[in-house]
Amino acid sequence: MSIAIRYFSKTGNTEKVAQELGGHLNVEAKSVDIPLAGPVDQLYLGGAIHMGSIDKELKVFVAQLDPAQVKTVTMFGTSGGVMSIGHGLEKELKAKGLNVSQARLFLHGLMPSKKALSDDEKEKIAAFAQQSSK
Repeated sequence: MSIAIRYFSKTGNTEKVAQELGGHLNVEAKSVDIPLAGPVDQLYLGGAIHMGSIDKELKVFVAQLDPAQVKTVTMFGTSGGVMSIGHGLEKELKAKGLNVSQARLFLHGLMPSKKALSDDEKEKIAAFAQQSSK
């Protein structure tokens, strides 16, 4: 199964999650600035909520995805509060005709420029990687 990880990170927190996830999946996590190299079975796509919405960079990346080239999208994200990008991102993905996995991970309470992920956050990412890649 081919897997890719893409993320948009304004403060660095989502990038930390993406890198940790990539370590568990043995896949290099890359910014949404880097297009997919070819078809993938599973695309892990992450971002954060800012000002109640998903970032335009993430929307642009989704707009460029080809449903014939991406079998399933698995969402992950971060936020400083209780909100997540889940609803908005899922809406964008489904509008493009993409299949969205029910497996998803949204870590809340991450303050801007958090220095490192906690052990609890790392455990949640590890469990998510194991559960979502089956």
